[in-house]
Amino acid sequence: MSSLERQSKNPTIDLLDRIAETLDVQLSEFFVLPPKGARSPKTLPKSRKPAGPRRKKK
Repeated sequence: MSSLERQSKNPTIDLLDRIAETLDVQLSEFFVLPPKGARSPKTLPKSRKPAGPRRKKK
Protein backbone atom coordinates (compact mmCIF):
# COMPACT_ATOMS: atom_id res chain seq x y z
CA MET A 1 0.00 0.00 0.00
CA SER A 2 2.76 2.45 0.78
CA SER A 3 4.11 2.27 -2.76
CA LEU A 4 0.63 3.22 -4.02
CA GLU A 5 0.41 6.08 -1.54
CA ARG A 6 3.82 7.36 -2.64
CA GLN A 7 2.72 6.93 -6.27
CA SER A 8 5.81 4.85 -7.01
CA LYS A 9 3.82 1.89 -8.36
CA ASN A 10 0.53 1.49 -10.21
CA PRO A 11 -2.05 -0.94 -8.81
CA THR A 12 -3.35 -3.87 -10.84
CA ILE A 13 -7.09 -4.26 -11.31
CA ASP A 14 -6.93 -7.29 -9.00
CA LEU A 15 -5.38 -5.19 -6.24
CA LEU A 16 -7.96 -2.43 -6.73
CA ASP A 17 -10.68 -5.06 -6.50
CA ARG A 18 -9.26 -6.42 -3.23
CA ILE A 19 -8.98 -2.91 -1.76
CA ALA A 20 -12.58 -2.12 -2.75
CA GLU A 21 -13.77 -5.38 -1.20
CA THR A 22 -11.88 -4.63 2.02
CA LEU A 23 -13.41 -1.14 2.17
CA ASP A 24 -16.84 -2.57 1.28
CA VAL A 25 -17.31 -0.21 -1.69
CA GLN A 26 -17.87 -0.77 -5.38
CA LEU A 27 -14.70 -0.65 -7.48
CA SER A 28 -16.32 2.08 -9.60
CA GLU A 29 -16.23 4.42 -6.56
CA PHE A 30 -12.49 4.81 -7.12
CA PHE A 31 -13.17 6.48 -10.46
CA VAL A 32 -15.96 8.93 -9.56
CA LEU A 33 -14.95 12.54 -10.10
CA PRO A 34 -15.80 14.95 -7.26
CA PRO A 35 -18.41 17.59 -8.05
CA LYS A 36 -17.20 20.96 -9.32
CA GLY A 37 -16.28 23.28 -6.48
CA ALA A 38 -15.74 20.44 -4.02
CA ARG A 39 -12.99 21.06 -1.50
CA SER A 40 -9.92 18.85 -1.48
CA PRO A 41 -9.64 16.61 1.57
CA LYS A 42 -7.39 17.88 4.34
CA THR A 43 -3.94 16.40 4.50
CA LEU A 44 -3.49 14.08 7.45
CA PRO A 45 -0.95 15.15 10.05
CA LYS A 46 2.39 13.43 9.97
CA SER A 47 2.36 10.85 12.72
CA ARG A 48 5.85 9.48 12.55
CA LYS A 49 7.82 9.44 15.73
CA PRO A 50 10.82 11.77 15.85
CA ALA A 51 14.03 9.97 14.99
CA GLY A 52 16.00 8.97 18.03
CA PRO A 53 19.74 8.61 18.33
CA ARG A 54 21.22 6.03 15.98
CA ARG A 55 22.67 2.88 17.45
CA LYS A 56 26.35 2.30 16.98
CA LYS A 57 27.29 -0.75 14.95
CA LYS A 58 29.31 -3.32 16.85
